[in-house]
Amino acid sequence: MSKKEQYRIAGIGEVLWDIYHEERYLGGAPANFAIHVSQLGDEGIVVSRIGNDGMGRELIRALKEKNLSDKYLQVDKHKGTGTVMITINVSGEPSFFCSKDVAFDYLQFTDDIKELAGQVDATVFGSLAQRNEVSRQTIMNFLDHCTGLRIFDVNIRSAFMDFNEVLKASLARSDILKASEQEMELIKRSFHREGDKTISFCRFLMEKYDLKLVALTRGHEGAALILPDEVLSQPALPIKVVDTTGSGDAFTAAFVHGYLRRQPLDKILSFANLLGAYVCTQRGATPEVTYELLEKFEARVRASSQKTAGEWQK
Repeated sequence: MSKKEQYRIAGIGEVLWDIYHEERYLGGAPANFAIHVSQLGDEGIVVSRIGNDGMGRELIRALKEKNLSDKYLQVDKHKGTGTVMITINVSGEPSFFCSKDVAFDYLQFTDDIKELAGQVDATVFGSLAQRNEVSRQTIMNFLDHCTGLRIFDVNIRSAFMDFNEVLKASLARSDILKASEQEMELIKRSFHREGDKTISFCRFLMEKYDLKLVALTRGHEGAALILPDEVLSQPALPIKVVDTTGSGDAFTAAFVHGYLRRQPLDKILSFANLLGAYVCTQRGATPEVTYELLEKFEARVRASSQKTAGEWQK
């Protein structure tokens, strides 16, 4: 994989509206990822399906405002645009209620999407959009035709009847797994290995599915990269959490941005940890991100604690 100025990176799956009380924010993990990776300087591409309705048209406008194309956004004439109702507890942890049988459940594997699969440098996908057989098959086909890096960002709140089957089919088509500690516990149960230590279980998955590494977010404990012969870890940054929605997607975006550029893994982890923490201090999954904002944020964090994010590279 050669280095270049800008990489083409797709997020395939759901794009929707996150609804907090009366406010709406652009959401859906693959879309959040694509937005963040675009803000870091790459070409983020959203591959999804929306309804032929007001929320769908507003969603297109919102993506364009963030400088993302709607080229790979299909429009469904019969199903509505997806929504997620979100409530936030006192710790900033969200609870979700996702609408069902909506447009992103019916993503079609068209010729232009097939062509895109062979062009992107990396693809991030999750499990929520695979709850329906139609989108599931499209995502699997996309991954089968994908010549770039494939990152599976599992979603614990999307456990459904066929989750175990989807999980294993997704892992078989992945190069990297990204999960939270909670999500890793769900994966352990799917493999009937609840008693395994997390690191040994991750290495079991790496060997079974030929994964390059596992990226693990650990909430207030920080984050880690688990490799066959070492574990890299970073402590959590001392921040006041406002809303954790989208922080994992931001972490993944920063990770992929650095990984494609072959940056040292410790610096990649440090930067991913920093961006994820920054998003936790903002409302909504995709706040504005610039390197200048991140530099100022890191300086404030450094000033408030001896725990640092470490060095990181653009």
